[in-house]
Order: sequence, then structure tokens, then C-alpha cells
Amino acid sequence: MPTPPDTTGDPGATDPHPPRNETHVITEYDSTPPIPLSEQARAYLRDEINGGTDRDGDRINVTYTPDGDAVLTATSYVGLIALPNGPTLEIRPKLPATNLLYILQYATNVSADTFDTDTQLQAGTVFVDALGVLYERELQRVRNRGLHTDYVTRHATEQRLRGRLDIQRQLQRQPPVPTEFECTYQELTPDIPINQAILQVTDALLRMVTDDQLTSALQRHAHALRRDVTRTHITHSDIATIELTRLNDYYDHILQLTKLFLRNSHVGDITTGTRNAFSLLVNMNTVFENAVTHAADTAITDRDGWRITRQDNSKQLIHDGRFNVTLKPDFTIRDPDGAVQLIGDAKWKHGTPPNADFYQMAAYQQAHTAPSLLAYPSQGGTVTDTCTIVNGHPLHLIELPTTDTYPSYDAFRTAVTTAMTTAIDTAVTK
Repeated sequence: MPTPPDTTGDPGATDPHPPRNETHVITEYDSTPPIPLSEQARAYLRDEINGGTDRDGDRINVTYTPDGDAVLTATSYVGLIALPNGPTLEIRPKLPATNLLYILQYATNVSADTFDTDTQLQAGTVFVDALGVLYERELQRVRNRGLHTDYVTRHATEQRLRGRLDIQRQLQRQPPVPTEFECTYQELTPDIPINQAILQVTDALLRMVTDDQLTSALQRHAHALRRDVTRTHITHSDIATIELTRLNDYYDHILQLTKLFLRNSHVGDITTGTRNAFSLLVNMNTVFENAVTHAADTAITDRDGWRITRQDNSKQLIHDGRFNVTLKPDFTIRDPDGAVQLIGDAKWKHGTPPNADFYQMAAYQQAHTAPSLLAYPSQGGTVTDTCTIVNGHPLHLIELPTTDTYPSYDAFRTAVTTAMTTAIDTAVTK
């Protein structure tokens, strides 16, 4: 495969690819035309977009022409990549008329009363704008309630003794007859990690969103936050273990969105000239899986004692021998006695279901001896079907609403929940 020229080892070399800041819009699994990339852009794709130990394969496939230009091919990730000293890549869902805003809201379970259904952002909105809308609404709700505060340990030089005297620092920094004191004390403040993370995400979204009204709203929030919260770098691991209490449970939705952003974004300090690099890429397979599982969980609410388990790996496909084949359906529904009543899987796919989908469900049914369900996005009814696996249990193929045909989020949510409830009622005879 041709590789791009390498100029990293020669400080005097001229980068063969000049900066180009145009935007290329593609859909999942599509490719850009050949693009000249700077060395910084190539490194960013290699180290930040496709690097790290937590990646399940490359997010963007990169190949090079004999001339050294790059061809970028999307996978199942949608979002935005602004390359340093190079172009911006916007990746949209492959499925036509997808309502990203509503799918994301349903997948993250952000309540409808926090969302402005009159927003001008409609179906086809780029992912970052969809996330930005939800984030702005949740941030407004948090600020209406007031920023949560907590006690933080401070080390400071004070003119009067405050808290306890830090003897070691006092001897190191102050004269024998001191006029100031080295103190350690507890201060109640909103300048805590969860609020610092919210400010970081707000600032990052300001660099990404495209809608002017949304940008203005986020700017107002950022300005207000900076009065009480300091800018500091927060990672997903810094807030992953935060547990909410009754005092700050109103942070529930914004904490979930903040984790989503920090887990799937990179907003680095890489700067070449005036061009900053950033990215936000979210796997549509995961988003749709979360939406389907949430729909199934909602659909069994009225069934007393029934429960749903995500990614249940309690069953093996084979026994004995040296090898294990672990089964992990997206969701498993059990009755009050613990018996499996339905196995379900989500497939963010368009067109005729491949044989692999049927093989997978046949394996699940063989292990659990229960009916199964495959959920696909809207495709005009071309996928909806019911068949019988050779073990005698039915397999139901359904389509969940994902399009822009609903006038409000409430209507969308009702349609999704109704479709899943009907499917489960049909599949489960008990």
C-alpha cells in the first residue's frame, strides 16, 4: 500500500500538504475523495482517532494513493473531526431521514420536559448539534436549580489563621516572626470535578456546533459557569465513579451526557497555526442498541416481577472441550421465576438482513430455548417478518421508528415504545 511521505525526522523539510480547511460530508461506510493531509493531520488520525487500547478497531479507515493523498473511509461512527492544519470531516448516518436528535434523546433517556420541541434543529441534524441541543437544555435545568457545591481541601497563604496551620509549609515559606500563615482548610464551593467537566464539555461544544442560536445559548452558559468554576482538564475516568445523592440527583441527565461526550471525544491542545484539532465520534451501533434496550425495558414495566438484563453472558454455546463460546445478546427478558422469555438484539443496518444475523439468533435460541427478536431501524416495512428457527421457536424481525416523520419528541417516544410493546406482547405468550 502506498504510504505518505514522512517529514517528521527532518526539521527543515517542507510539509508536502498545505493546509486545507474545507468540510467533507460523508455517510457511514462511505469514503472521501483523495485529500492532501498535513503531517499533523496524519498523526492525529493515527494517534488520537484510531489510537488507544480502548478502540474496537479503527474509527476511520485511512488509505493512501500513490501520490500520497489520503482517502478516509467512515465506519459505524458518526460525528465530526476537525483535523489540525487540514479539512473537517462530517459523518452522518447512512440510513435516510434519520432523526438523530430524537434517537439520541431516547437512547440517553433524557426526559421530554427538558427538551424544547420547537427548536429549529430537525431531522438530518449533524450529531454534534443534536448532542449540543440536549446538553444545552440539561445545563439550563441544572443552572435553574443551582450548581451543586461540595467541600474541597484548600492550601493557601492567609493573613489570619484559617483551618489548621500547615507546619512544614509555614517553616519553609514564612520568617520566624510571620505576618502570614500557611493554612489548610475546607471550603464549600461549586468548583468541583462534575462542574469542571460540564464547563469543559460546554467549551468544547462551542467549537463544534454549527447552529447560531445553539451557539449563543452555550456561550451564555459558559460565561456564567466561568464565574464559579475554573477551567481544568477532566477525563472520563475523573467522573466515571461519581455517585449522585438526593442533593444533586438533578444532575443525572447532564452527567450521563457529559460521560458520553468525554468517552467519545478528543479536544486536544494540538495547534498548528490557527487551526485547533477536535473530534466527537459516536458509534451508531451503540446508540441504537441503547435505544432498543431502553424501549424493551419500558415495554415490560407493567409486567410485575419481569426484568431485563443487558449483555447477559451467563450462557455458553458449547460445553466440555478446551474452548468457550460466550453468548451476549443485547438484552434478555426474564419472568418472575427467572425463566428466559425473550432474547433480543439490535442491528443498526439497512437492507436485507445478512445470514449472520440469523445464525446469531439461532445460537441464542439454542442456548436459552426461548423466542427471539431482532430490532432494525425504520425501512418502510421491508425487514419486518416472523420466521421459525429449526428448534421450533419463533424469530421476530421488527423495525423501530427512527425517521423524521414525528412532529415532536413525545410522539417519537410513544411510537418507539408502542412498537416494542406490541412486538414483545406478540413474541411472549406468557
